[in-house]
Amino acid sequence: MMANIGFLLDRASATLLIFAAFAALTGIATMKPAARIGAGLIGLILTACVTISGRSLFDWLVSAIERPSAPGLLLMIVFAISAATGRSYQSVPEFRFGTAVLVLAGFVLYPAAIGFLNYDTYILGYSGYLLPLLLAAILGYAIYRRYVLVALVLNIGILGFLLSAGRSLNLWDYVIDPVAWFLAIGSWVAIAINLLKRKPVATPALVG
Repeated sequence: MMANIGFLLDRASATLLIFAAFAALTGIATMKPAARIGAGLIGLILTACVTISGRSLFDWLVSAIERPSAPGLLLMIVFAISAATGRSYQSVPEFRFGTAVLVLAGFVLYPAAIGFLNYDTYILGYSGYLLPLLLAAILGYAIYRRYVLVALVLNIGILGFLLSAGRSLNLWDYVIDPVAWFLAIGSWVAIAINLLKRKPVATPALVG
């Protein structure tokens, strides 16, 4: 059972990203959900059929993209639904909160992990109380604001770490992943652009 779940999780990121990309591209020409879903499925079939050096393009993507964290999986599902239906979730408070947390967490984790900072924050996921306390604070706020999905995926990620359900022994890997970070950054770039567009422009007073 666990082997089957692991098999599916290993391919989840590639599957959802390919589906979302083809569905979103089709959305340029049509707003019909059926056409978008069909395009996403065709994209999956094409990437499974196209081979490079004896391996399908889909397999190459699976090997290049690691297994998603619980919040990352949820974010990719949201992107896939958005691409298929044409609905934007950028104005939803829970979406903004969840993606903002991922953006901030990524800026704490990844620059240090690749050597841009003297202190490697990745080690916080192996032991200590700082990262668990931060996650508890985020979880508490999410529960207070009734952000059910955010609270659910955080709990799933923490539970997966406690049960050693994944390959990693680091708590970070259960609550964030690079793909989720980039998607969250892209989301906030789009949110910022929309906010700037909606910003009212002051009109000069008429001189009577």
